[in-house]
Amino acid sequence: MPLRVVVPVLLLIVALPGFVLPVVVVKSLMQTATAAAEQSAGANAFISIGFGVTLLAFLTAWGLFSLYLVAPLAGLAREARALALTPQDRDPIVPRSQFVEGLATSIGGLARALHRSKSEIGDAVATATRAADQQRSQLETILLDLTEGVIVCNRDHRIILYNEAAQRILGLREMTGLGRPLFGVLTREPVLHALDTLARRPTQRGSGEADGKAVPADEGTAIRRFMASTVDLGTLVETRMRLVVDQAGELSGYVLSFQDIGSEIESLAARDTLLREVMVEWRRPLANLTAAVEMLTDGAALSPPERAAFEDIVSKELTQINARFVDASKRYDRLDVGPWAMTDVRSLDLFRAVQKHVGQSHGITVTPVGLPVWLRADSHALMLALEYLVRRLAEETGLKSFDAGVTRGDSYAYVEISWPGAPINADVLESWLDESLAGAIASRTPRQIIERHGGEVWSTMAGDGIAMLRLPLRPAENPEPEPKSAALAPRPEYYDFDLFKAAHGNIAATPLRALRYCVFDTETTGLRPTDGDELLSIGAVQVVNGRLLTSETFERMIDPGRDIPEVSTRIHGITADMVKGKPPARIVLPQFRRFVGDAVLVAYNISFDMKFLTMKQDEAGVVFDNPVLDALLLSIYLHPELPDHSLNGVADFLGIDISGRHTAVGDALATAALWIRLLDVMEARGIKTFGEAVTISDRMLKERRLGDKF
Repeated sequence: MPLRVVVPVLLLIVALPGFVLPVVVVKSLMQTATAAAEQSAGANAFISIGFGVTLLAFLTAWGLFSLYLVAPLAGLAREARALALTPQDRDPIVPRSQFVEGLATSIGGLARALHRSKSEIGDAVATATRAADQQRSQLETILLDLTEGVIVCNRDHRIILYNEAAQRILGLREMTGLGRPLFGVLTREPVLHALDTLARRPTQRGSGEADGKAVPADEGTAIRRFMASTVDLGTLVETRMRLVVDQAGELSGYVLSFQDIGSEIESLAARDTLLREVMVEWRRPLANLTAAVEMLTDGAALSPPERAAFEDIVSKELTQINARFVDASKRYDRLDVGPWAMTDVRSLDLFRAVQKHVGQSHGITVTPVGLPVWLRADSHALMLALEYLVRRLAEETGLKSFDAGVTRGDSYAYVEISWPGAPINADVLESWLDESLAGAIASRTPRQIIERHGGEVWSTMAGDGIAMLRLPLRPAENPEPEPKSAALAPRPEYYDFDLFKAAHGNIAATPLRALRYCVFDTETTGLRPTDGDELLSIGAVQVVNGRLLTSETFERMIDPGRDIPEVSTRIHGITADMVKGKPPARIVLPQFRRFVGDAVLVAYNISFDMKFLTMKQDEAGVVFDNPVLDALLLSIYLHPELPDHSLNGVADFLGIDISGRHTAVGDALATAALWIRLLDVMEARGIKTFGEAVTISDRMLKERRLGDKF
């Protein structure tokens, strides 16, 4: 017989008397109780020994029962809970499992089935996620390629999708972001009027009711065109609206596409002026010329002096008309008569494109030098002009290698093509500029392209025997920062369709994940705002639907109007030279308030940061009355076992890699990443609404204040 069977049987045989003997002894003692009472002290001793033996036997039996049955069952329960929480492909690990072996095998089978099921679900979710990511990437690529601005809003007029062109055209980057109100960007009345007009179209049911909910007769394909302006009245845009409806025919939101027509209006005004001059101011010289020609052709009896006078009139008028024609032609060339796609282009990319073209076709090497600079240009037209100039330089100098770089000036960025040797003669350079370029729109010339970019080209010496061609261009208005690492520069995301389900009602009952957060941090001259310490910088980032949007950040340096202590500079690295000439807090805080909007403010130890903000409210003319949450207090509640509750300590515990610490935007990004982890932990702990988070924060704050008293 197997040993695993023999041992339990023997233990049962040994333990059985321990359960039976107490019953027999107690019954016997009850029957002889009267007689035992009359017996001598020896009989009493016998009874005591009997009870002791009985108790010892009972305890021994119970210990064996607990060791080989109760303890294995408890271990099996713990293993079952563990396998339920984290399914694995194994049997439960239970010591001394002889009596529960069958039950353990059954639980192991269930655990394996659960593990297989979870793996299959995980694979299915991963497949669906990859497909969604691919569709998202395709949508993002399409949006990035569009030259028109696109904004999608939900029924609450909050932005749930936008592209780069929208920010560029509207020029209000800090106000254009996911979850933000549209009417912080565009004026309200034109949008509401267009929406009301589309929503009141006759429905498919033919009711003609203006309920604004049913799908229009053309199933939402109708487009309403209207003019709108940005809230600062700085940009006028031609806008088209299309409704977005769900499968039930309910209005979910709307799509706006638009383009800036300011330059088009200016161009049309310039054309009108030019045409008016041609029609009005050219009448007199043309009339004089016509009369003089008639006199010369019909006046046979004109004397030589009279004929000479009329010929002089013809000559002068022709000269004047020719001069005016040349001037009008130049002014016409400067008009925006074609599609000039002025965009931000990185100088390195521009030079690489030039190198590719001249290298393949002419064997010329163009080497980019210096730091890349962002330029504002029609990249295609400018590339053709630079390629042409490089080819002419190669023909003129006999060289096959040139350097290309950009030097930043106060107002311009100077594109410089350099070579060893002498500058190009001005007359020679002038002769190059009027040749039509193959591939350019309307066969434009280098001169037209260069003048359209607001500059001119010349050749000069750069020193040390190096000559150059210099072309001034406008730098990009909002150059993109150079990424420090791939982790700090992820691809921008421009859309979140879950915002169609925006939370309504009392914020206390709003789920934490449904809120929009502005996570921010400040750097200051010291730790005592009431003793004269001032703000040095503010950094912030948006968190929407549990996602950190690195493309929506705010960062400003502030002139504190006082000295910066050396001990503070050692922490954040901000010196007096870095804030010299920067705007004061009264200018920066209204900008930050617009960036925040109606978001929930989140910071690490937020009372410190809010103190600096609120002390400057009156001076700045703003009020920071947004709901707030403190990541520090909630972290203390969620992780009471941590010895270090600093931002670094909690970030290390949660596996968050922090870069750029002790800069406002660096700490804001770190806090935002930590906040997203805290949202997960709070949800797992049953803290799901804003009100519940506030209640816990208040409790933790009271506990900390009470602890400080002792």
